Amino acid sequence: MSGDSDDLIALRDQLAWLQAELFDEYEPNRYESFDDCLAKWLLNSSDEDAQIKMFRLLKHLFFVGKKQIDALQRSAYSDKTVRWLVDVLDLNIIDENLNDLIDYAVQRTWFCPITDSLRINGFLKVNGLNGHDHRPDWRSLEQFGDQDRLRQYVADEVIEQLVLIEDFVGSGTQMNGPIRWAAQTLPNVQILVVPLICCPDGVTVGQTISQECANVSFSPCLSLRPELFVSSTAKPEEPSAFSEIRPVIQSIRNRLGVFQHHPYGFEGTGALVTLYSNCPDNTLPLIHSQTDTWDPLFSRIRRS
Repeated sequence: MSGDSDDLIALRDQLAWLQAELFDEYEPNRYESFDDCLAKWLLNSSDEDAQIKMFRLLKHLFFVGKKQIDALQRSAYSDKTVRWLVDVLDLNIIDENLNDLIDYAVQRTWFCPITDSLRINGFLKVNGLNGHDHRPDWRSLEQFGDQDRLRQYVADEVIEQLVLIEDFVGSGTQMNGPIRWAAQTLPNVQILVVPLICCPDGVTVGQTISQECANVSFSPCLSLRPELFVSSTAKPEEPSAFSEIRPVIQSIRNRLGVFQHHPYGFEGTGALVTLYSNCPDNTLPLIHSQTDTWDPLFSRIRRS
């Protein structure tokens, strides 16, 4: 029993450090401390055993702060995009004019978000890029865009490459349609898709698109390991906190509002990921759902 107590104390100290370093910058909770949110979240249950299981789950929480997002955005450009340009344009890496050739190619590259979740202006700033006047998200373009006008804009702006960026891809559902539409609309434009963070199902979807669309390349900056996700059924060698939390999820699912039928998150992803800007709906709803009978740890700003 003392060993369990020691583990809980160590986790408490770790969370206190993370609060100072990361958690208090969570934007949707900007005016409420993590301490207060944690207390209300644990008190969702009057069962002390359930509270302990919820608390232990936080050992596996993956919180991505602004500095980490900035670093991933720099990697998306300097590592993923530049290397891709060298490959698709067949540039000679020992050419003394290589940097000039890359700069020339970047001027003809259109950087856009896949959805409005990715703050494209921040991406351009952190990488010192000017970009084009219009930087629409392609989820909206697929819904409302005029293909002929889009092709004319690409021709007028002398755009030869398109880089589509997203901060977080869970199941891959939201990116599937826009990327395929982009590939079909601009068949002569090379397209690079760069999620900053990608879940296993999203990786599978992205790789499938790149195999089926000749002008699409897929290259996530950070691919999360499958064992970091809580599925509805047990996995071999999963953390004990995952098997402990399943009965808790089942006992409170009716308090999760719109997620009561999806207690493991959108498409059953079961993620334990939170970005400083928002909590993805692929993350376990017991972490982000907010209802009359459930207080979230990290409240999620929803589209609808």
